[in-house]
Amino acid sequence: MSEWFKTWFDSEYYHLLYKDRDHTEAEDFIKKIYRLLAPLPKKTMLDLACGKGRHSIQLNKMGAFVEGCDYSENSIQYAKKFENDYLHFYTHDMRNKLPKSYDYIFNLFTSFGYFKTLDEHQQTLQHIYNGLTDKGIFIFDFMNTQYVLNHLVAKEIIQKESVQFRIKRELIDGFITKHISFEENGNIHQYKEEVRALHPNELIKMMKNCGFSVQEKFGNYQLAPFDLQSSKRFILILIK
Repeated sequence: MSEWFKTWFDSEYYHLLYKDRDHTEAEDFIKKIYRLLAPLPKKTMLDLACGKGRHSIQLNKMGAFVEGCDYSENSIQYAKKFENDYLHFYTHDMRNKLPKSYDYIFNLFTSFGYFKTLDEHQQTLQHIYNGLTDKGIFIFDFMNTQYVLNHLVAKEIIQKESVQFRIKRELIDGFITKHISFEENGNIHQYKEEVRALHPNELIKMMKNCGFSVQEKFGNYQLAPFDLQSSKRFILILIK
């Protein structure tokens, strides 16, 4: 994994840039998914790559027994403030085996695709498969790479509070790369994000290689049917 991954995701500027993500949409999405899954009482759920825990918290509010894990120690430290008897958080690198099994595993909001090699991504999916109970369910939410590449915004300026972020996007060696630069207190800061441009068909093949069966495909957080050309998201419901 590139060093940018930890330094950028752990930085206060990452959270400043993305802090205004639509929490209402995320909350509604979790409610829709929960109703669709209709889990039985006491079924366990893992929010894999949970960030600061917003999806974990919402799942817990719906009545689930939830654990959230993330590579970022800073994010987990923040999320731990919301722990209760049925909500817990821990640090974990998703390329490693999960410490226990779950009935449901969620990987949401493009929290995948950040590793250097395809083998690391395939291995991660296999760990998810192995970390599910028999007939367990995997909920996977990724960008629709076909749509993103067709509508790639090459340059953009985003103002957040006193910080003006300059964003440049391009496809480099199979990764959608976002260059982020800004000035604060006379200092120039530069970061980047790299997400592997995994096509939906490629992702489905990788899932099936693990042993997953695809149950549902959705194209947005309202759970509309997936369309390769027009859907912004690629959301899969998979069963072990």
